[in-house]
Amino acid sequence: MPRTERTIASPTGGSNGLVATPCVAYLQHVGRTALAAIVVFASSPPAHAQDADAGKQVFRSQCSICHSAQPGRTIVGPSLFGVVGRHSGSVPGFHYSNANRQSGLTWDPSTLDRYLTSPQQVVPGTLMTFPGLHDPKQRANVIAFLKGLH
Repeated sequence: MPRTERTIASPTGGSNGLVATPCVAYLQHVGRTALAAIVVFASSPPAHAQDADAGKQVFRSQCSICHSAQPGRTIVGPSLFGVVGRHSGSVPGFHYSNANRQSGLTWDPSTLDRYLTSPQQVVPGTLMTFPGLHDPKQRANVIAFLKGLH
């Protein structure tokens, strides 16, 4: 079987005169692939395990002061029953800010995550005075809980 060789490129782009065997060439390829994977995963938002039971506890301590998980029950804010998939400002009979009604948002998990981080930044002019839930794991858990309300 003939031996296949190729010149190894130097980091500056030229040839450094070294010869690579297929094994070295393969390792270079694997290294580039691994580096690309690291870049992709490092630039992705962190994934958090979702625990609906833990989310229920966070909901009780952080959200239930103003929101109900029961359908049709308004407290200070609208009921969050069925919120996942709902358009913002759309609960009949609840007085929303113009900003919320006109935001064009749909409460999917990604949008809820951004909103729960900082409501006033996502919907400037919202009447919701909550400063935000800054712990990503707590947000993921609350969203898991809200997804189960239907």
